Amino acid sequence: MPDHIGDQCSAAIPLGDESEMQSTRAIIRFSIAMLCAGALTAPAAAAPRHVMAEDLFKISFVGSDQISHDGSRVAFVVTKLDGPKNTYLSNIWVADVASGKVWQLTRGDSDADPTWSPDDKWIAFDSGRGDKQQLYKIALDGGEAQRLTTAAGGAFGPQWSHSGSRILFQSVAVAPKPKADVDWQAAGFTPTGDQATSDVRTIDVLHFEDNGQGETWSKTTHLWTVNEDGTSARALTSGTTYSEGQAAWSPDDKQIAFVTYRGFDPMLFRSDIYVIPSGGGDMHKLPFAPGSLNGPTWSHDGASLWYFASKSSDPAGYPSVMRSTLDGSSSHLLVPENSYAFGDAVLTDTKEGGAGCGPLFGPGDRWFIANVSAPGAAVLMRFDTQTGQAQTVIGNDSEVSECSMSDDGSRVAYVSSDATHPGEVFVADSSGGGQRQLTQMNRDYLASVALSEPEAISVRNSAGETVPAWIMRPPNAVPGRRYPTILNIHGGPETEFGNSFFHEFQYLAGLGYNVVYADPRGSVGFGYKYEAELNGNWGDPMFQDEMAVVDAALRRPDVDASRLCVSGGSYGGYSTLWIIGHTHRFKCAIAERVASNLETLILASDFASGQSTEHSWGNPWDHPAVYWKQSPAAYVANVTTPLMLIHGDQDIRTPIDQTLQEYSALKILGRPVMYVAFPRENHDLSRTGEPIHRVERLRMSAKWFARYLGP
Repeated sequence: MPDHIGDQCSAAIPLGDESEMQSTRAIIRFSIAMLCAGALTAPAAAAPRHVMAEDLFKISFVGSDQISHDGSRVAFVVTKLDGPKNTYLSNIWVADVASGKVWQLTRGDSDADPTWSPDDKWIAFDSGRGDKQQLYKIALDGGEAQRLTTAAGGAFGPQWSHSGSRILFQSVAVAPKPKADVDWQAAGFTPTGDQATSDVRTIDVLHFEDNGQGETWSKTTHLWTVNEDGTSARALTSGTTYSEGQAAWSPDDKQIAFVTYRGFDPMLFRSDIYVIPSGGGDMHKLPFAPGSLNGPTWSHDGASLWYFASKSSDPAGYPSVMRSTLDGSSSHLLVPENSYAFGDAVLTDTKEGGAGCGPLFGPGDRWFIANVSAPGAAVLMRFDTQTGQAQTVIGNDSEVSECSMSDDGSRVAYVSSDATHPGEVFVADSSGGGQRQLTQMNRDYLASVALSEPEAISVRNSAGETVPAWIMRPPNAVPGRRYPTILNIHGGPETEFGNSFFHEFQYLAGLGYNVVYADPRGSVGFGYKYEAELNGNWGDPMFQDEMAVVDAALRRPDVDASRLCVSGGSYGGYSTLWIIGHTHRFKCAIAERVASNLETLILASDFASGQSTEHSWGNPWDHPAVYWKQSPAAYVANVTTPLMLIHGDQDIRTPIDQTLQEYSALKILGRPVMYVAFPRENHDLSRTGEPIHRVERLRMSAKWFARYLGP
């Protein structure tokens, strides 16, 4: 029998004895005729449309995957943008590895950080379904979630003990507000409750705020435990000066290792590893070589710790991997510094940056798996703990992140994305075999839109190095037609573009633009030397590389040399300003959350710190001329390119004065410039901003491009 309706419509009737088949033939002819008529008159499926800014409300964002201890199921978080509420809704889902069944487990709309009980019967998580984020647990078969904590400072980041009897978590302590310094009797009135306490901020620390968190000087994060039934919540650490994090249970559950720094470090670099009895008691600093020590992971025998270590505050540096006994008597350097870029540095607008996973140790600590940034990608690599040798086991040309591993080390779960697919949950053998996609949360959406596949561009810079670059053409681009082109520059600078889903790029391609993007010198994933070439020189190497990328793009038959714009955010905003201060080849520019004056930025940003002369320009009061020379504001008089500046008014990573300085100077000079201010938004507007603001930003940017490039 033919497999398709079209085949049935043209198929011949089987021949047979005429007397026996006459009536049957009539019935078959009639049936096929009706079937064919139905096929011909049925409405055709809608043709895929171009990506829209409002598609942010249609995409499911998948992350935080956690495989069960026995490797049979994977819990993960699905986040969606809620338009009417103008917020984000996140819930926990579960996928069964064997059957492929996927189901929603929680419906609190603010659920995160799932973690399995040792017997795989329960999942603990944190949720903001109450007045503050608290810990809950829920049975795998569903039912009502049970609240476990009522911490005044909220609770987050649950970790079950190996016995399953307790859960480790973190909570924020907020220093009480002082009394208002007013003699109320002399003032002649009785204060209200709000008036009696002061809202004046008295600050005596260098690092007192963080982008996205706001003020941190009066807040400290501490370690707590609670019994698995919600009883006996206990603070292990406390105080109003120092915080603790990156905590991990010892194999016997008797100790907890964590990271903190109990001192003043103007470089914001130092961190140490401590241990504390899990039942409470004094913390003890481990006698490891000083530096930036992070990610403590217990050896299976509990006698030592594995950790990442850096000796100097090199912004381009990659940490080493160390193993040390708890008493410091024996230390082993497994992976030297600047060998591998651990973590996921791929930048997109579908998630916050800086994710990663590992080390995840196999049986007997013979090997471990970790996330590593690679050229235009993030992969999972497997390291031999005897030799330090490594091989890529999962991923080569995609973004792989957020991995977890079964207890026996046989199976890993991870989230993977590429340019035409938002992140989904996958599983594989820890050796890299048997890779299989478990979720298809965006299948229906992807079927409805026309997407652009990036094409690599071959580029060599003035130093003879290969500069990775790509172009995304409009979907269904007409051969031989030249299209207006937008150059986008990534932030960081210690990040990278890669093969991952970037909604904004797909949106612009759908509007009829080529989108060109690259990883110039300073990008992660191409080795230490390539990344370190920006140390002490932010502008020139980037400019040379990006202009070489544009020159290469212009040699293509589908790029219109007369219609070019440039854009970028953060360091990409710096780069955009630098470029239009050094060339007039672009018809327009959009610079977001910019750094325009490095001398003022370095002392006003949330990461304000001392600067070394080894990896940077030294402190700005010692070298003001050097900082000014590296600042785009120094070249503002050269700018004639029409410029849109976009900034969130709560951005403290690149404070808003960086945009105001450029804007005011250009206005004084009478140059075409527009300033767009987004209220209540921080440095991550394009990734985690209010949903309606994110859509408005995309549409305003598109209108600016259309104004100077045309459709």
